[in-house]
Amino acid sequence: MLVSLSLRNILVTMEDMMIRLTKPFWIFSMLILLILSACGGVEATPTLNPEAVYTAAVQTAFAIISQTAAAVIDTPTVTLTPGPSPTLGPSKTPLITDTPPGGTPVATKTPFTINTPPLATQQSCDNAAYVKDITIPDFREIAPGAQFVKTWRIKNSGTCIWNTNYRLVYGFGGDGTDWKNAQPAYLTKAVNPGEEIDVSMTLSAPVNTGQYGAHFNMMNDKGYNFGTDLTLIIKVSGTPTP
Repeated sequence: MLVSLSLRNILVTMEDMMIRLTKPFWIFSMLILLILSACGGVEATPTLNPEAVYTAAVQTAFAIISQTAAAVIDTPTVTLTPGPSPTLGPSKTPLITDTPPGGTPVATKTPFTINTPPLATQQSCDNAAYVKDITIPDFREIAPGAQFVKTWRIKNSGTCIWNTNYRLVYGFGGDGTDWKNAQPAYLTKAVNPGEEIDVSMTLSAPVNTGQYGAHFNMMNDKGYNFGTDLTLIIKVSGTPTP
């Protein structure tokens, strides 16, 4: 901005000098100065050309103006050094939550599991493993309403001795039958760990034809089920038993 003001002042000064040089008074003054300068060292007085005098005066004025402009332009410019930029801190952006319309979460519908076997309610040293079917293998045909005895061979795979208070009981299944009302079958002797024993359940086939199945389990003397499920599957067909 300082350079712009200086140049403007120079242009104004130059314009003022041009106006003055065009006036007769200033032309006459310049002529007198040139005559006096010439009288000092030259014997013969040369003939003065007014146009030449005017041109010399203008050139002198332009030289003065050029020197002044150069002095202004050569003035060192002050450079502003930028300071450190401010560091932006972390912005507090609100978290976007997947809240359903209305602001209340929607409960999911978990399907129910049908015919899930009951779990034992206590850890113990009792365990039982299925060995084989002794009577009524699975899918054996039974007459409607007939009574039968299902026998499984099982092994004491736990670390406790089974006493005669251990028994075989209904577990789950048997839709369309009365097997859930079957009486428990108690052991007839003690069974040590690693030994096998045959356990039996006396049941009746339904009167309606079809396929039926259920699960049975061992129960210890404290009333807790344990061991592998023992299955029973029969086909009821033929003439009903009288």
